[in-house]
Amino acid sequence: MLTDRVLKKVVDEINALHNEPVVGVELPDGWKYPEGAKNYVIVKDKRLIKRFLKNPEMAFGEGYMNGELEIKGDLEEVLAAGLQYLKTSQGKHFPFLKLFKVFSYLNPEQDKKNIEYHYDIGNDFYKLWLDKSLTYSCAYFCPPDIDLEEAQRRKREVSLKKLQLNENDTLLDIGCGWGSVLFDAVEKFNVKKAVGITLSENQYTHIKEEVQKRGYKDKVDVYLIHYKDLPKLGLKFTKVVSIGMFEHVGLENYRKFFETVYKIMEDGGLFLLHTIGKFHPEKPSEWIRKYIFPGGYLPSLEEIFKSLEGLNFYLIDIDNWRLHYYKTLKEWKRRFLENKKWVLENLGERFFRMWEFYLTAAAVSFFVGSNYVFQILLSKNVVNNYPVIEYKFHNSLL
Repeated sequence: MLTDRVLKKVVDEINALHNEPVVGVELPDGWKYPEGAKNYVIVKDKRLIKRFLKNPEMAFGEGYMNGELEIKGDLEEVLAAGLQYLKTSQGKHFPFLKLFKVFSYLNPEQDKKNIEYHYDIGNDFYKLWLDKSLTYSCAYFCPPDIDLEEAQRRKREVSLKKLQLNENDTLLDIGCGWGSVLFDAVEKFNVKKAVGITLSENQYTHIKEEVQKRGYKDKVDVYLIHYKDLPKLGLKFTKVVSIGMFEHVGLENYRKFFETVYKIMEDGGLFLLHTIGKFHPEKPSEWIRKYIFPGGYLPSLEEIFKSLEGLNFYLIDIDNWRLHYYKTLKEWKRRFLENKKWVLENLGERFFRMWEFYLTAAAVSFFVGSNYVFQILLSKNVVNNYPVIEYKFHNSLL
């Protein structure tokens, strides 16, 4: 049959990238190819093949979460092999693979719904597999053998040190999650004030409760508002950080986002943008946008810097934490699988398979170099006293 021949061709091309047959396929009618593969995709409904040939990402993701296919072997290895193939010249011309352009015009109400869809699943769910601080972004594994708790603590420490926080600073955290950055800024850097904004009711309520418990009502504020409404607060900030929020902004809204940040910053202030991103512009994951992060879009470096054009933001530093996020996601998945019983009982098998696929696919995306994590440090107007070079050498240039 035509579909069998096409499948055989694709499997051969995938395995040609490796020194062994990494991936094989087994169909309901008993057709199996090749013999002796390390991992097999067990297709339970042959109708899935036609969907796969039209749109491999959506068919594979939906097939896995709906139980239409199983993996005999290692899901991560299968996804890594498939993604590496799709990045090759053959994979880019995959039969009938459809491309699409994503537009995401500024819509605060829809943004709130999108955030609620993902982050308001429930704090009990996130407590299962995040660290104790509920930091839901890339950790910093330096040295590489530290545990998740310490890696997240170090991520926050490194990020806030880049901002050179001190007791005279007012810090804004855009998309503040469950507040770990806000509390570290107060407890470890003694900032004058730490302010966070979020669109998640669960996160907002959690932070308000923590502020009361820790006695920080004069030091920490949190607002349930959209970033476009920041100027309405009438506040100015010396330091601004945004960790893991920019992925929700949408390409058409980047300029508005940066203009808003610029308005609420003091001259000479520092802004640290931490975001998952791409080296070059790419189409977003259709499956991720539909099932995990509605409205999500991963920016390329050129899209970020193009959106800054004409504003008085200046680049100080940029880091890539790609493999740190791979380790983070592997650890999150390990913890998630340890709590499989709770997830099945409270959220169901389809939800469990959907999130298992998401955490695995996300880890793979960083491992194969499809996704990156950028930390971009900017200043409002030129700042020449940032300690990026040794003072004696710097002094000799002046």
